[in-house]
Amino acid sequence: SGTSDTASKGGANTSTVSSSASGKAATLSKQLSSLGDTTYLSPILQTKVQNEALQTQLTKTLASKFEELGIDTSQPITLTSDADGTVKVSGEHPDKAAIEKLFADTPVLTEAFNSLAKNSAKLKSMSTQQAASLVRAKGYSAYLTQLNSTASSSDFYLSYMNGVSSTSFQ
Repeated sequence: SGTSDTASKGGANTSTVSSSASGKAATLSKQLSSLGDTTYLSPILQTKVQNEALQTQLTKTLASKFEELGIDTSQPITLTSDADGTVKVSGEHPDKAAIEKLFADTPVLTEAFNSLAKNSAKLKSMSTQQAASLVRAKGYSAYLTQLNSTASSSDFYLSYMNGVSSTSFQ
């Protein structure tokens, strides 16, 4: 079963969410500069802020494209990609063919989705690597837990419904 990592709203609230992500980065930069080191921002934090901005923009673009094409967004749309990076609708949706055609005909959407998947897997891996450093202090049971927390971009899912998206690994 998957767990939701992030959520973004499309439409009018998107610019607020996007500027909020930028605001977070600015606030964190100020906090770091108050510590005297303005050149370092955690790789995990950098990737997380970039990923949130990418998800927000993708959600906004999908909301616009789905509305333009008359795609029913009152039902969940769960997207994933196969081994060659082709974006597919997971499960059933009445507009499955139109959604998959949209991604096939719009390479930038496919690239954005696959970047989001890759970055999300990278974040999950970075978090796992941090957990691994705690294994020495926490013992063998922590090690076993860490072994079960690997993820790849092929395990990544983005679900969209009524202008809201969420991501998960399954």
